[in-house]
Amino acid sequence: MKKWGLLFLSLLLSGGCSATEAMKMENIPLRQIGLPSRLIIDQDFIPRDWNVVAFGDSLTEGVGDRDHQGGYVFDLKEKLLHNKGVRSVTVTNLGKRGLRLSQLQDVIQSHEQEIREADMVLITIGGNDIMKVVRSHLFDLTYDLFEKNQKSFAAKLDRLMQSLRALNPHATIVLVGVYNPFSSPLQDVPEIDEVIDMWNRGSQAVLSKYDRTIFVDVKDLFDNRDDLLYDDQFHPNELGYEKIAERVYEHLLGSMEQ
Repeated sequence: MKKWGLLFLSLLLSGGCSATEAMKMENIPLRQIGLPSRLIIDQDFIPRDWNVVAFGDSLTEGVGDRDHQGGYVFDLKEKLLHNKGVRSVTVTNLGKRGLRLSQLQDVIQSHEQEIREADMVLITIGGNDIMKVVRSHLFDLTYDLFEKNQKSFAAKLDRLMQSLRALNPHATIVLVGVYNPFSSPLQDVPEIDEVIDMWNRGSQAVLSKYDRTIFVDVKDLFDNRDDLLYDDQFHPNELGYEKIAERVYEHLLGSMEQ
């Protein structure tokens, strides 16, 4: 009993000393006790909820994903959920096969509330716009023709960005560039790789005019990689979508570190 009494007494005394010392330290300037004048808490200290809206063409819908899980959007959600700074991810997927850029304004008008509430907006668009040029000028395709249509595409993309920013000034907007799966339908088109690069540069230039935007170039992922394509040799397969998601996630992490 005496031993327990002595131990209890020593704890009280040590606690009293600590309290006394703490009271003294309150009057000491922070710089004298080695503490920073401004405490910085990591962004991922408190996990946050993410609300994501994805819209665009068949790549957003996930055509070619034999698992039918939603293509790169699903893969990106899984990667975000493994980030310690993310508590939950809610995705609204508005992707539809065959959409061209001019049709996205209708999608925006039909889902204004979802876009207003979004923390991130994901977009894939452009492949069908390029194919429209091909189908309309099958026998007289030239680089100049693609260049003319790309300028029109860029002007429409700028108007789309204005519409998104009017609804939501704060969301991170991610545009995934186009790649070249056109080995079959466009194998006889000269300079097709240059066309894709030119198309992507134009889109990137548009996004650079707006804050909190990310352009993700994925063309190099698919160069000479038929193993990343679905049976139609046009859409990505499961592995192709996974590669896109990895590239988008890398860009997101990079933007957070800046």
